[in-house]
Amino acid sequence: MKVLVVPMVARSRMGGPWSRAQRVARAFQDAGHEAVLAWGDDGNCANPIAPTLEIPVPSPLGLPEAIARHTFPLASRLGLMGRKPVHSFEEVLWLTGALDERYTRAAVDALRAHMRAIRPDVVYSEFNLATVIAARAEGVPCVGSASQPTTASYASHPRNSAGIRRLLREMGMPAPASSLTVLEGMRRRFIPSCPTLEPRAGERAVYCGFLDEAPALTATPRDCALVYLGAGSVPAGVAVRTGRELAEALGCDVYVAGVAEAVQTVGDHEVTCAPRFDFADLLPRARVFVHHGGQNSMMDALSYEVPQVIVPGRVFERQFNAEAVENVRCGLTVRESKPALIARAARTLVDEPALTSGIRGLRAELSSLGGVARIVCEVEELVG
Repeated sequence: MKVLVVPMVARSRMGGPWSRAQRVARAFQDAGHEAVLAWGDDGNCANPIAPTLEIPVPSPLGLPEAIARHTFPLASRLGLMGRKPVHSFEEVLWLTGALDERYTRAAVDALRAHMRAIRPDVVYSEFNLATVIAARAEGVPCVGSASQPTTASYASHPRNSAGIRRLLREMGMPAPASSLTVLEGMRRRFIPSCPTLEPRAGERAVYCGFLDEAPALTATPRDCALVYLGAGSVPAGVAVRTGRELAEALGCDVYVAGVAEAVQTVGDHEVTCAPRFDFADLLPRARVFVHHGGQNSMMDALSYEVPQVIVPGRVFERQFNAEAVENVRCGLTVRESKPALIARAARTLVDEPALTSGIRGLRAELSSLGGVARIVCEVEELVG
């Protein structure tokens, strides 16, 4: 079986879609199938583990490329993006330029050409709208990643999808009010979560829990804290000050990811800052993981049974994740990105074990759902 895996591409910094696409492609390879990865020159797609085909990258808000390449990275570094409320995944697609009609036409044309050239048996979409449209046009079965917060029933902004509706009508396809309905039409929708966290994920939903097998837990001393507040969610200075407040509140070393490299001293402890760390090295030691509410960060914390303090800002999906984590007693939510409030919440989690009493059971549920192996089995059954 030949599988074409297509990630969501965007000019903004976001590693989740590409990393998940890589995991899915590797799973098909490990099962003896041929995997091909689509990629875009967006700064996120790097070190592919399979042969690649290039696809266009949208320009934020449909702006001219020359402007978008410089304006949006600067806004991200300054934390300006975190000040903009984002109410639905449809609004995310609009902000990234993925709903721009000219872009979608170009992306669909490129993907259709690739499909005709390599003749895949199935296409996997990692939240890539143009992929679903192209696969339907070429008559290729399409499956992909999904989640409850990205369904139209959860939240949508149909006014942002007028161009997509025009394109679909021209192609002789149904043109629903919301572009999210197109994503919901995939033959299988794989939810990297569980019913406890996302009980209303929609039709054709297959829960697969942790994509990878959960790591073995060892008796490692919990002697540090970890901070990652996202790319562009808050100014870097806020993340660093959060690290300093945590070092004082918890009396331990702190690692702050997503900021410039530096080491600061707080009493007898160090706050080590860097653009990135290997979280697999740090999470087994972490007493608390402070993060922005992204899906990967939330799942990483659960896989290592680390209490979470989530600072979701004004983004709908992160707020959904934060509420879910708090409701099942795996962490706390802090609504404002204020270092003192974050440190106080972290101290509360350490002092009150009842607030994190749900971690072990939720980890077990997520571990039981099959991960990427479940995705491969479902697709094998679908394609025959």
